[in-house]
Amino acid sequence: MKKTLIILSLVAIFAAYCGSKNEARRDATTVGEAGWVFEGWACAPDAAEAKKGRSPAQYCTEDKPKDYLYLKFSAAASEKAIQSGRLAQMMATCRDAALTQIKGDGLSKIIGDYLEQASGVQDGQSTGVAIVRQSKGLIKGVGIYDCCAIDNNTGSCVKPGEKEDWSQCMCVGYMRFEGGQKKFETMAQQVSAQ
Repeated sequence: MKKTLIILSLVAIFAAYCGSKNEARRDATTVGEAGWVFEGWACAPDAAEAKKGRSPAQYCTEDKPKDYLYLKFSAAASEKAIQSGRLAQMMATCRDAALTQIKGDGLSKIIGDYLEQASGVQDGQSTGVAIVRQSKGLIKGVGIYDCCAIDNNTGSCVKPGEKEDWSQCMCVGYMRFEGGQKKFETMAQQVSAQ
């Protein structure tokens, strides 16, 4: 049953990917007010450009390989940091939690969430787990591009100039998938064929 769900999920993903005329989602061009809040495929992260608030959509050129998948997700500061009320401590622990999440078991969930949003797949979590398991050795260079404090009322980044508390943060993480998007799609097809 679970294998059937994975196969059906992958078929739906590829129908959405192949049938879609909107490539923007896949090319990391969704840029928010914070500049770097985006998802999709692009070139390698550039820390200097990230500090300027620029996304890879703004600095990647056609000659750079697009073998990095950027993914949005949220994390939370530690309870101890929140209770302390110290902004720097909350910021540090929220970023640490995000890094731990994307470098650990959370990567499958983050990929699943991305697949659900990008293609409308209902069970992206199982698909994410299957892709991560099947692509050992292909996923490298996992990290955090940047994070912002979340406005608890809107669920999005706190607007510039507004008070930040960093009890929760939204981050853009990345992973290098050797071979890029085409290889990623091929891997998912192989998973569905099993």
